[in-house]
Amino acid sequence: MGTDIAPPGYPGNQDENESEQQNTGQTSLDDYADETGPTNRQGKTINERRERLEQILEEEMEVVESHQFGSFTRGTMVGPLSEDSDTDVMFVLSREKHGKWERGENGSSNCLRAVKRALEKRYPNSKVKIDRNVVSVQFSDFTVDVAPAFKDGTGGYKIPDTYSEGRSWVRTNPRGYKQRFEAVDNARGGKLQKVARVAKKLRENRNVPVSSYHMEVMAYDHVHNHPNKDASTEELVEGFVEELPRRISRGTRDPVNGDRLDSNMDRSNRKEAIRKAKAARRQMRDARAHRQTGDNEEANEKYGDALGEDID
Repeated sequence: MGTDIAPPGYPGNQDENESEQQNTGQTSLDDYADETGPTNRQGKTINERRERLEQILEEEMEVVESHQFGSFTRGTMVGPLSEDSDTDVMFVLSREKHGKWERGENGSSNCLRAVKRALEKRYPNSKVKIDRNVVSVQFSDFTVDVAPAFKDGTGGYKIPDTYSEGRSWVRTNPRGYKQRFEAVDNARGGKLQKVARVAKKLRENRNVPVSSYHMEVMAYDHVHNHPNKDASTEELVEGFVEELPRRISRGTRDPVNGDRLDSNMDRSNRKEAIRKAKAARRQMRDARAHRQTGDNEEANEKYGDALGEDID
């Protein structure tokens, strides 16, 4: 998995001092999606920070491989980055050296605590905490989630699961999802990345109480199953927002392992998420109506209302 500064074709890879590129033939939502990613400079910082974290952990334990994974490598991370933005790194540990954490009672919690201690020593001025499967290091510009792992023998990995009182490890296969995501994105001419980033900006701007990954997988499901293989970005985004209340209501499963992504979503949060999705849907319907009559200026305004941010 990636040690690249950013995945190929990441539309957000523009230095702040680059001149604005022409987007001839692109529509408003295409342009908006292209502007939502992190800059090339931020991508370089993400990669450098992963390398520094690897150096720190290798001094404390035996690391056999490391990976950048998550939304950054799939091209679905949204900017501008802040301390609440997170990027994911996985450090695969030697089973021979550290197998006691995999086998022992409370081993997953003990593993996370060991990683936390190692990082706290090097980052005394940063907030370092255990968050379910990872150790989060909150820097001033963004947060890095560090996932210790063991290979599971099937091409995937096992990471700590502290929801089980520190006694277990949960399987994950970020490569599997990335491969599926890229296959759909390539088949749709890069539009899956665009729809996923727009979906995440809707979530962020309107404070919809679902996780970023949950929102992305709902976008993945929509684009993957859309009957029109040549659908425009507008058509895909409009259709996604139209379906969003129903998708939140019925739940979403991980494309690789089939686990429910909303299993920890309580009733009040689900109700609130559906309410906000319905409000966005009403405004998106208005945008679609104006677009169909050729009133692009008003359509852009309604797109902005739906997404919670101005669309030029």
